[in-house]
Parts: sequence; C-alpha cells; structure tokens
Amino acid sequence: MLKKYKLLWVIILVGSLVVVLSLSWLELPWMANHFGFALPGQGGLPYRITYATRTYVNHATCAHAGWCQTDTQPNLLCWKEADIRQHDNWPLIRIGTIATLFSSPYSLMAKSNASSKLTVIVIYLVFDRNCYVPYALEGGP
Repeated sequence: MLKKYKLLWVIILVGSLVVVLSLSWLELPWMANHFGFALPGQGGLPYRITYATRTYVNHATCAHAGWCQTDTQPNLLCWKEADIRQHDNWPLIRIGTIATLFSSPYSLMAKSNASSKLTVIVIYLVFDRNCYVPYALEGGP
C-alpha cells in the first residue's frame, strides 16, 4: 500500500513539473524582455537591458514577442561602425555582457571615455562582427 502512495506522489510531482516547465517555455519572450536576457537565434534580443542599475531600451527588438517596431524604425536594429562614428561614439570599450539562453553571452560596449561616475547614454550590444545594436537610456537622470 505504501508503494502505491509513493508512486502516486511521483506521478503527481512529475506531472506538475511538466506543466510548470511548459508554461515557462511559453512565457520565455516575456521573461527575456522583463529580465533582460537574450533568446538564441535571430530576433531573440530583448527590448530592455540593465547596466549599472540603469535601464536601456531598443523598441526594434522584443525577443520573439511579436510587437517590435521594426517596420517604423528599421535602422535601430543593426548599426555599423560608420553609424556609430557619425554619432561621435567611437571607439568603444567592453563594459559587460548579457546572458543568452543556451548560448554564449553578447558583449555590451560603450564609448571609450565613459567614466564610471558618468551615466552612459547609449550602449551597444555586439550582435556580430559588424553589427552593433544600440540601446538608449530610458528615463531621466
């Protein structure tokens, strides 16, 4: 009789775990955007990331959530070195990373004279060798 109760509890626990993991998988885009981690593959970048207790946003990315503004602002997704130079933000230094689910992290870059005492206005996520995704500071000082 005791073995039947143990088996029943194991079945209930495994079933509950499967349900929780399934619901979590469906909510991955929301979690990625809310907590600022990337999902693997094209279109997996979150719209909001955090650096030095500040929030930075790019509304052209949304971690597969489907509400990105890529049709209205296509130049927000991938900047080249020339674009960054035009905004007087070159050279860049590495200031951190953001995690990617089941993959290697992406580097975060900022203008090389960014001091730890000054708030960085724009940070760049290095998507590939010649693609920098800009994230702008959200809110005020």
